[in-house]
Amino acid sequence: MSGASSYLLRVRLPDQPGVLGRVATALGNVGADIESIVVVDRAEGYAVDDLIVGLPAGALADRLVSAVTSVHGVVVESFQRHHGRRRVYDDLTLLDDALSSDDPLQALVDGLPELLQVSYVMVVGVEDDAVVITAASPGAPEASMRGWLPVTVPIALDAAEVWNDPAAGGPDCELLAAPFRSGSAILLGRIGGPAFLPAETTRVAHLARLARALLTEGDVP
Repeated sequence: MSGASSYLLRVRLPDQPGVLGRVATALGNVGADIESIVVVDRAEGYAVDDLIVGLPAGALADRLVSAVTSVHGVVVESFQRHHGRRRVYDDLTLLDDALSSDDPLQALVDGLPELLQVSYVMVVGVEDDAVVITAASPGAPEASMRGWLPVTVPIALDAAEVWNDPAAGGPDCELLAAPFRSGSAILLGRIGGPAFLPAETTRVAHLARLARALLTEGDVP
């Protein structure tokens, strides 16, 4: 779609036959194309999907939300511009790219924001009793941190628990930390939400464990 803009919609759909098809039809009626669909979570009676949707240049983005919510029972949980630069949701490809990079840890944090649909990613550790940044994706906060490490399981955090200045994380930022290696952690920030769902938390935990196993001691703190 020449000149199109891409958007990420997180939608909650009733677990009923044909609902996703009706959503696709509604989006098509406003000139939008679904570029990719990923099931983020599923529970009794509903599913949560991330839709990457392309819209022609000059078209009003608000039409996407109106189209989706015109389907009975469908709720848009979040809506944001999507700036995809590589294949999304390809965990193994990112890990392979990191392994072949001159700076595996930096390659990992640079690729995770798009892969996981978050605003920024940091690897943080402890040095002289202070929490320090080991690697960070573009746009990650550089503010001083509180002593919130270590973490032993993936955990959602409040900005006031992480930074001395809670505003450093960004407005309405959702945070998730996963243990990495030697007391360090991978910290993900999603400005404006939505909150991390259980399936996302599990995925981040798996990725952190795989990266910990694959990257050599010299690549990580």
